[in-house]
Amino acid sequence: MDNEPWQKRAKRAGLTQKTLASLLGVSENTVSMQLRGKWATGTPQYVQFAILIWELSSQDTKDKMLDWAERQKPDKPE
Repeated sequence: MDNEPWQKRAKRAGLTQKTLASLLGVSENTVSMQLRGKWATGTPQYVQFAILIWELSSQDTKDKMLDWAERQKPDKPE
């Protein structure tokens, strides 16, 4: 598990790139590149931490995190 690529680890935990992007406040494209290790330093520590927290969280906690992330989005014009 510890040596498993972060992209596979996130997928195994049920964490999609779209959801991870929403939680981190970045684009899906950014998350995709980060999970594939396209950064010079590999997958950033904050992305690894988010995946780890997701893995360790109960469904109730995950729901609360998703609700929080949704509230952080700027209001869309009507």
